[in-house]
Amino acid sequence: MKKLILTSVVLLMAMMAQAQTKIAPKLQNGFKAVYASESSINTMGKEMKISGVTEYVVSNVTDKGAVITVTAKEMKVDGDESDITTQLLLMSLQMFQGVDVQLITNTEGQVTGVKNYADVKAKATEFASKMVEKLLAQSPEVAQAMPKETLMKQLTSKMTEKAMVDQFGKSEVLALNGKTVTNGATENYEGDEGLKMKRMYFVVGKNIITNSTLDMQKDDLKKLIIKQVEEQAPEQAEMIKQNIDLVMGQMKFEMSEKSTYQMQDNGWVKSVKNEVNQNMMGQVMKATETITLK
Repeated sequence: MKKLILTSVVLLMAMMAQAQTKIAPKLQNGFKAVYASESSINTMGKEMKISGVTEYVVSNVTDKGAVITVTAKEMKVDGDESDITTQLLLMSLQMFQGVDVQLITNTEGQVTGVKNYADVKAKATEFASKMVEKLLAQSPEVAQAMPKETLMKQLTSKMTEKAMVDQFGKSEVLALNGKTVTNGATENYEGDEGLKMKRMYFVVGKNIITNSTLDMQKDDLKKLIIKQVEEQAPEQAEMIKQNIDLVMGQMKFEMSEKSTYQMQDNGWVKSVKNEVNQNMMGQVMKATETITLK
């Protein structure tokens, strides 16, 4: 009996090791998928809850790919909107709300460009400008520390076509498109704000699970921090350079992410669950997100 159990376990492990799946959603003109999302973000003891609805519509299907139009239809926020950190996060989330973003994809649904990039950038920039002016009018202390030009530069740095391709292409619903996922496979990738991460995949039936961790040495983090300060607040760059070793020696740099994708037979996701834990330079953040097909 023990031998039979051991043999069964070995066989099961071998089958899992060979588990492999290709993610290529069916692209058909007129196809529409609507997803509802629920998120909870806890930063330094302050919690914010966000709910929304996002629509994906397929068009312009050819033998080279298609266009997937993504539109954030709704967004509701429950949190302290007077908090500066909360407001900055909301700005980055709301810049594309109500804007039809026409993503160019290959035949496997992998995002390669933005068809209406100029229009999307103009609308997002206009929205960001209004929100920044409102923030600075309400918070004179922020205006003193970070003028409008600095804040706008920080926000608009995410409005290049490449940044949009990364943002929407790595978003939960489209993130796996074009990938061949194998049990135990790993990959290195660049996450938000240029952070280098390492991800491992697991395939369990129609579920795909990914675990990611920060994959950067302190020297790498030091270079990244200095680069971002030089780009966003050049007047503070020299001071940061002089004190970077002292500051980093007293700080933690930890980040982990776990995502569970439930796939459908047509290659589109049915649901996604995300968990993020981060402790970066004294800023502790925990976030959970659930995305479900309506």
